[in-house]
Amino acid sequence: MSESEPLSMVGQSVNQFFAIFRQAQENVSIEVVYGQPISHDDKLIVPIASVSHLFGMGGGIGSAAKPEKTDEGGGGGGGGAVNARPIALAEIGADGVKIIPIVDENRALAAGIAFAAWAVFWTARALIKIFK
Repeated sequence: MSESEPLSMVGQSVNQFFAIFRQAQENVSIEVVYGQPISHDDKLIVPIASVSHLFGMGGGIGSAAKPEKTDEGGGGGGGGAVNARPIALAEIGADGVKIIPIVDENRALAAGIAFAAWAVFWTARALIKIFK
């Protein structure tokens, strides 16, 4: 294996990673979360969404420190996540624009449970210190 082959493999991997990233960006949009804006009577309902992307990658190449082992080297890795969630609707009409927030009840419930657990932890810790 020549010195340019590992670099070529790394270049191909990087190009493939960015191709996947571009495809993810194209496939995640407000239309995926909601669909197209809706016209009803004299009003236009426009979706508002939060779309986020998170990607990472790793890599590696072997070392030329041991010339007798020509098959050493390699590496790789990568991962990513795409998140899209509805956050509001904009109702546009002759009387102006009205923003209607979308409340995610599960998210609010999870935040409430986390706060309650935090409060119980600190209360228990304070009581333990008091009664020791």
